[in-house]
Amino acid sequence: MYSKPKQESASPPDAGKYIRIGIVVAIGLIIFAIIGNQGVIISMNFSEFGEEFTKPLFYGIVSAVVLSAVALIRVNILKRSSIFWYGLSSAITFLNRGTNDPITRNITSFRDYKLSIPSFVIWQITKVLLFGAFFTNVMFGFATMSFIDGNYLGIETLPTLFQLPFLTPPTDTTYAFDNVVPMIPALIILIPPILAVIGLRLVLYVGLHSIIGVVTSYIQDSSEGKPRFLNYISTLEGIIGIGVLWAAFNMFFTDQIDYNTKYVIGGTFVAGFALITFSFLDRIRAKILTHPIKRDIYIRVLTIIAIAVIVGGIMSVNNSIADARKLEYLGPYTSQQIGVNRYLGELYKVKENTHNVQLESISPNNIKNYVNQQADVLNVIRVWDWEAAFAKLKPEIGLIPYVDFEDNDILRFNNTLYWTASMKPILPPSVSSENRWYNEHLVYTHVPNGLLTLGATDGNIVDSSKFFKQRSIYYGEGGLLAETWSGYPVNRGTVSAELNNAFYSGKGGLTLNPPTSWIFEPNFLLSFPTEPVHIMRYKDIQQRMQILYPYFLYKLFGNDLDSLPVTDGTKTYWLVPLIVGFDTNDVPWSVGNPYLRLVGYGLIDTYDGSIQLIKTGDDFFSEMFASQYEDQFIEIPTWLEEQIRYPVELFNWKTEMYNIYHVTSVETFIQAKEFYEVPRGLDTYYIEAKPPGFDKTKFIGLLSLELKGSQGRNLAGFMIVENDLSNLGNMQFYEVPLNATTKLIGPTAVREALDRDPDFAQLKTLLRTPRIGDNILYRVGDHDVYFIPVYTAGAGGVVAQLGTIAAVGAAFTGEYYVGLGDTQQKAFEAYLQKLSGVRSPTSSTKGEITLEFDREARMEKIKSIIEGEDLQLLSPSNIQIPLSFNEGKIAFFSQSDLEDTEKLISKFINDFVKPRTERVFMWEEDNVINFGTIVLVESIPEMHYISIEIGK
Repeated sequence: MYSKPKQESASPPDAGKYIRIGIVVAIGLIIFAIIGNQGVIISMNFSEFGEEFTKPLFYGIVSAVVLSAVALIRVNILKRSSIFWYGLSSAITFLNRGTNDPITRNITSFRDYKLSIPSFVIWQITKVLLFGAFFTNVMFGFATMSFIDGNYLGIETLPTLFQLPFLTPPTDTTYAFDNVVPMIPALIILIPPILAVIGLRLVLYVGLHSIIGVVTSYIQDSSEGKPRFLNYISTLEGIIGIGVLWAAFNMFFTDQIDYNTKYVIGGTFVAGFALITFSFLDRIRAKILTHPIKRDIYIRVLTIIAIAVIVGGIMSVNNSIADARKLEYLGPYTSQQIGVNRYLGELYKVKENTHNVQLESISPNNIKNYVNQQADVLNVIRVWDWEAAFAKLKPEIGLIPYVDFEDNDILRFNNTLYWTASMKPILPPSVSSENRWYNEHLVYTHVPNGLLTLGATDGNIVDSSKFFKQRSIYYGEGGLLAETWSGYPVNRGTVSAELNNAFYSGKGGLTLNPPTSWIFEPNFLLSFPTEPVHIMRYKDIQQRMQILYPYFLYKLFGNDLDSLPVTDGTKTYWLVPLIVGFDTNDVPWSVGNPYLRLVGYGLIDTYDGSIQLIKTGDDFFSEMFASQYEDQFIEIPTWLEEQIRYPVELFNWKTEMYNIYHVTSVETFIQAKEFYEVPRGLDTYYIEAKPPGFDKTKFIGLLSLELKGSQGRNLAGFMIVENDLSNLGNMQFYEVPLNATTKLIGPTAVREALDRDPDFAQLKTLLRTPRIGDNILYRVGDHDVYFIPVYTAGAGGVVAQLGTIAAVGAAFTGEYYVGLGDTQQKAFEAYLQKLSGVRSPTSSTKGEITLEFDREARMEKIKSIIEGEDLQLLSPSNIQIPLSFNEGKIAFFSQSDLEDTEKLISKFINDFVKPRTERVFMWEEDNVINFGTIVLVESIPEMHYISIEIGK
């Protein structure tokens, strides 16, 4: 009968022992996994990239050590507490407790728990090693090393920051330039990580430590029947007070300061100090009392409420006064916002021009001469847009199943613009799953002819080898290049598994010998157990740049940066913009707009993946980066001067900043009546043009702007950016005065003008599902003109040909002027004729015959061709022939179709009419005119005919 109590009091198995063993095993497995595959990858990166890989790794380690040390290392060697080891110790004790043991007996007070001094010191170091990776911030480590080298990043100016909320600045943007701009480098690169880790430290060692101490003390005190509630409350008051003070301190690091900021900061500090004071008072009284007095609770609550009410009341009164006195109250702070954001967007560098729009006609006798004088602009008009070029290039791939288009970019060679489409390797859908690994890694390793080129003006497909001698792309964008690695056995002899039996001979990648190759890819253990294998990784250029140069942005506003193919005449490279970007949430008056700068470009060899750096920037980060990577920069090669292009993403962002912060008048800014916006659906156009003030055509980016909220949708002006190396990134804005009598119409009005033109309305009915192309604004002589291509589409919507070109006058005084033509020269001439009052030039002269491009004129022309062959044209009321054969089809809509139509008719007459008969029959079906003749074959009549579509 004594056995049962003895059994209950017996100690349970040592569960803690098994937990410790489990932890050791888990750590061992994790370490093995890291040392295995990941260890090989890191070793490969060291071998392949050398210093390019180790530098950012070093900066990452520096940041991890510094930031984790600030956040995690404790220096209070007297208390020597540890949440982790206290929790682990308590858990083991709890699992080892007897079934009748109370919880309070196994949970000791956290405040009484201490590590030994050696254990405490070792644990601080261990925390940095274990958790340092979570604090990695390469940019912070980079800046830290630069700081150590003597570049203080304006940190000596930070004391000024704490004065800004309490001083009313002047209504002058130079105040922001003098007081805020110098501290921006420190505020965007050093301060944010430091504030974050200090905040984490407060949460862990002030908040969490104290709360755990309160909970465990309550458990112990409750077991003794003496809970000390006033002591617990004093601790919580201290925690909250410190948190409020920290929040108040962070309010100095804000992106907006106004007339109320000082009251918010002051009120928060007062509330924090009040809570700290209450904490001290309650801690003293807790030595005598165990419970708080109700009156004291009311005092504390009412004090906080009073502070909030007083601060809120002051802010409300200020807001009420500011509603009527905006300039006096808000003006000084608005001025600083303008100044800071003009610096962020480098808007002070934008050259502003007044664009006086004029509409002057040319004498009819001088029109042709005037058109010839503008040949330098008219000959480079971009007629083929992205979609049309893409559709025309796509058939060039043909039936090849292992490549696809990745991108299509506008490039400049010899002052001529070309659309250049780059391709990516893909896995053919017909590849079976069991053959997938083999094809992904060993066969489809590259794109054999990875670039296609089309003239942006004439639409002719150009042999890409004329510009790009090296067209095999092993390092590029998208497809299998981004999804996986490729390789080949080093000892492959004369047989290659690569596509088209290619033999890679570049320097890209590295060779792995067994057993390293087995760890990298277990399949090599069976397939190439004794052979070295050459491996090529990071073949997607963005992935490659991210791992070697993680300082830069390769996505901007959710989209990948545009990388361009360029060439030195022998090798082909990718030109990758190096854009650095920082959040400005800690920069006063930045209102959260980012800091973006172009540091330079990376040149990536498409064949071996080698990277060269080019510097074009002059900001603080560009200089800092160049000092750390000076041995990897090269002088800008002369061959790149014509091919280089300013990043469209950066140009668009700067223009968006200009839309708001071109307004430097505080009153106008507050009234928000002169802000700009980009017209809906409009993109930046890279073109060859000659804007006002230029003496010859330049390669520029163009973006038109409208007045924000305006119902007229006229242009407020247009922004350009230069791409020539000597002026790379220089921006100019051409502003149309708001009171100008002659307006500059925008894209919406241009489409309206085109649709209302009677000549185009007639032509539109003839074209098969036409698509209106880009409407690009050009300055031709003294005329602002939109050139708009109109494309005809064949089956499936694929662009087949250029239907016509419209030249629409951008200057507007109440009438639209639209000229149509087969070429940009003819379209501009037609526009000038309309402007001069000459009859609409919808006709073309050939010999002495004038052909009007309406249906009846085209019909008469066809009849004249047939009758000119001494043939009789008959129109029977009914045709019933048992056998009929269509010998050809064509569409005759414009003068450009006439020559092909004449050829078809002539061939039909020579093959089937002469010398058998002199009669040709004509009948119509659904806007198609058929011309046929009857031929007897073995006494059986056959109808042979051609079909000519002439429209409604």
